Amino acid sequence: MRRNSLIAAMLSVALASFAWGQSNANGIGYFALEVPANVTITIDGDDGDWAWFDPIFTVGPDEMYEIQKAEVLDKSDLDVAIMTAWTGTDRDNRLYGFVRATDDTLVVTSDVFDDGWRDDDLEIITDANASGGPHDGDGESGTRAEGQQFTMHLPVPGIYETPYGGDGSWWLRWQVVEEIHWMDEFAESRVTTNPPGATTGSTNVTVNYEYSIPLWDYASLDGPDNSIRHENEAGQIIRLTYQLNEADNPEDRRTHQLATTGEDGASGNCDVCSEYTLLGADEYDRADGGAGTAVESESWAKIKATFSD
Repeated sequence: MRRNSLIAAMLSVALASFAWGQSNANGIGYFALEVPANVTITIDGDDGDWAWFDPIFTVGPDEMYEIQKAEVLDKSDLDVAIMTAWTGTDRDNRLYGFVRATDDTLVVTSDVFDDGWRDDDLEIITDANASGGPHDGDGESGTRAEGQQFTMHLPVPGIYETPYGGDGSWWLRWQVVEEIHWMDEFAESRVTTNPPGATTGSTNVTVNYEYSIPLWDYASLDGPDNSIRHENEAGQIIRLTYQLNEADNPEDRRTHQLATTGEDGASGNCDVCSEYTLLGADEYDRADGGAGTAVESESWAKIKATFSD
């Protein structure tokens, strides 16, 4: 029953073209896959434990939008592949992501955590219960009670190293109150490069961003015990946006921003965040040959093809 419902939903979305939501850069929304029961993802910046992920649901630049200048970026300048997964309350109830960015020139010069967006870095914007509206809700500026803009930035020893994520790459921004940084303490993150040791000025670099976080329906300044943690379930639609910042040189800093949303503004208001549907483990085809169903993947492949014609 679930498989048939999923296929019907996909087909209706395809027929309606961009009717699902103008906030989705691809016009139809995105999908996060439940981590299989026999898979454990280790946050180490290596995609070896993502071999199961159905590539049909990997998001690339053709399904994203450049929200600063509305320009189409050449893949030789910036290419990206995004995989998003989740676990439910029967496990650790977290959101997982692996983002691979291939950049012609790397720029990581910021020494201010809030200003990492001026460099090459990644923004992850969450609104777990899809309530929309300003991140602060009705609260004071910087509280981020209803939505969050997290960032991942390549750590640079002595220049950019946050206290969070395990490797100094994770930060909740922008201009948030100090008390709400308790959310950062729950994040696991790792940023790696190929070649290893790449830094500002390095060319033809692959940057791997990997993370794991819990989601929150409501975040209180008084900490997690006074907050409402989101419980992930198959079939849910959450608001989740990826924004990849692109800088070509240390002088000009950021020049472009490639996003899963179709317009600027998600960094402060989730009315324009993209949507992710949580698919259960029986609703996709495992790439590593594990148990799965091919019907959904084949249907989704046909739908995606209509948007690339």
